[in-house]
Amino acid sequence: MSHNQKVAFWSMFIMFCVGATASIYPQGAFDNITLAGSIIITGFYLIVALFIRKYVKSNPKDIDKWFQK
Repeated sequence: MSHNQKVAFWSMFIMFCVGATASIYPQGAFDNITLAGSIIITGFYLIVALFIRKYVKSNPKDIDKWFQK
């Protein structure tokens, strides 16, 4: 992956993590969370990371357009 693709991946993944965490927090997802619960949430986040990575790797021209000045 090129530098622009890496920046795009990490930006999208971090925004997803912050947004998803902020949206499930008010619902009480982290009240009395167990180790199994945290593993499940982490697993879902990593599955989304795989889809984001696949999108970024399959569209290099689009990603490069985002970084043009």
